[in-house]
Amino acid sequence: MDVLMAALPMVLTLGLLLVPAPPWVAPAAGLVSAVVIGLAWFGTPVAEVSSAFGEGFWILVEVLAIIAGGILLSRVMDRTGAQEKLARWLSDGGGPTVLSALLMVHGVVPFMETVTGFGVSVIIGLPLLLSLGFTPLRAASLSLVALMVGPWGSMGPGTLLGSQIAGVTLHDLGVASGVLNVIAFLGSGAVAAVIAGRGLPTSDARARARPADYGAWIGMGLASGVVLSALVLAANLAFGTAVAGAVATLVMSAGWAGVISRGRMGPVPARALVPYLVLLGGTIIGQLLEGLLPPGEFGAVLGSPALWSITGALVGVVVLSMDREHRRRLPREIRRMWLQVAAPTGLYLVLGSAVSGGGLAEALAAALTGLGQAYLFLVPMVGGLGGYITASGTGANAMFGGTQDAAAHALGMDPLWMMASQNVAAGLACLASPARIELACRIAGPLQQKDTPGPVLTRGALVARTLPFVLVCLVLWGIGNMLWMPVAG
Repeated sequence: MDVLMAALPMVLTLGLLLVPAPPWVAPAAGLVSAVVIGLAWFGTPVAEVSSAFGEGFWILVEVLAIIAGGILLSRVMDRTGAQEKLARWLSDGGGPTVLSALLMVHGVVPFMETVTGFGVSVIIGLPLLLSLGFTPLRAASLSLVALMVGPWGSMGPGTLLGSQIAGVTLHDLGVASGVLNVIAFLGSGAVAAVIAGRGLPTSDARARARPADYGAWIGMGLASGVVLSALVLAANLAFGTAVAGAVATLVMSAGWAGVISRGRMGPVPARALVPYLVLLGGTIIGQLLEGLLPPGEFGAVLGSPALWSITGALVGVVVLSMDREHRRRLPREIRRMWLQVAAPTGLYLVLGSAVSGGGLAEALAAALTGLGQAYLFLVPMVGGLGGYITASGTGANAMFGGTQDAAAHALGMDPLWMMASQNVAAGLACLASPARIELACRIAGPLQQKDTPGPVLTRGALVARTLPFVLVCLVLWGIGNMLWMPVAG
């Protein structure tokens, strides 16, 4: 009965997602039920629940600030026309093609995710995909699939937390996560290529698509995934885990841009790049300085993408010469979109704290580890559930990381590879989480018109294009765990 009660908040949350209601209703109901069950059924002291909320408070504040900065930057880039200029430059004027999709999915969008994290890359990258000419549904789907770089998002705080829980080095966990995440890299390339290929802007592209076409698309996607996998592993070994994702995806961005332009890229739209350069350069330098400074609020603020996305946006207002009317309307647009996006995202993070702090996660884990060796298959499912609920690899590792480490010791398995399986599954499942789906819908939805070609953008349509990819990867990781999970040395 304990297991059923522990699972009830997640089941309630997922069930309410199918009901027409404001996006905050499902996580709010799950949060309330998790707190009540933790206190009343499991008898968790109020102090422990409060402590869990307190520990996650500053993460919540940072995430909400990062979302605000990302929205502000996105609106400035859109209103000044800089977004469209960058899209034309990156695609060499080629529009929505398989190659431009792979450029975005294995390069530009995950690069932004490794620097900012918490899905802000969707806020920034999705408008770029729309500017390339992808329909709202395809642009939203591609921006979500691009989040497969989750273990390295925001310079890898979730991976760092996982290494601390498992008692292994960040370097070792980064390399192990890179090995396992090859499946996600390959799969994301294949999925992105098919999504883009089926939407080629010709009147009868779908009717003319033959098995050979699908083979060519998937082949390009898999080849891109192989290169990205090799780059991520090499960067982990050469530069360390924190910057490995950023280095690898930056190289991929340059490589695909060169392929698309055949090495003849046009003049760089320097002014349009300035806000992004402020964001990326400031975040990287700020996080390096944060590591050198004594622990404290100043260093945390200096290293946060929130500071640099807001700074980049304000610089963009000046450098890109935003007109007075757009400047006047900007605060109202930002406030409305932030409330729509930040409220459900914040509630999902708090729900994760309630599940872990209220004893629900512990009860679920105790039941699952009782399965013995069969639990190895479920390790990615548990990690994926955490990522799905919290939309954060850090939140998921905080929720279930300790459970996975305890299970590794109980079953005599290597804690490094157990935590790596947890880490990659949590990072990948974030892309199909309700919070990310809602984010993509809110950004791309207003551009869905009656005459927009192809399927209509809905939350269900996005789930249908992302969740199967995630589930297939989780199953493959589970099978891999059953076959070759190393025993403890």
